[in-house]
Amino acid sequence: MEAYIQALVTSAGVIMGVWGFVKVVRDIKKTNDEEVKRQDRIDKAIKTVEENAEKWSKGLDDVYGERDAIVKRYDGRLDEMEGKIQQLYAMVVLLIKAQDATFEEQVKKGANGEIKKMHDELNNFIYAEIGK
Repeated sequence: MEAYIQALVTSAGVIMGVWGFVKVVRDIKKTNDEEVKRQDRIDKAIKTVEENAEKWSKGLDDVYGERDAIVKRYDGRLDEMEGKIQQLYAMVVLLIKAQDATFEEQVKKGANGEIKKMHDELNNFIYAEIGK
């Protein structure tokens, strides 16, 4: 009977060992299957990038081309506005000088009070801001 129990214990140990081995093999296979799936996803992503790289590059070129066109239009409008601002500045300077000449003639003819005061303020402004 003791041999029989010994055989059962040995058989149970062998079965447990085989079961453990099967479990380890199953875990390895599962890990390998997951790695294969992950590698497949990576391969599909790489294939998608390779297939679409030219289209994406052209799309980026289109975007950059449009951006450059917008910048060029903006620069043109900015130059146009700077020209108009310079014209406006020249007209304002001319009007200020004309007003100064008018005040100066009135002061020479004896105008006093507000005309004299405005003439002095305008002269101070001209010398301080735009030079005469």
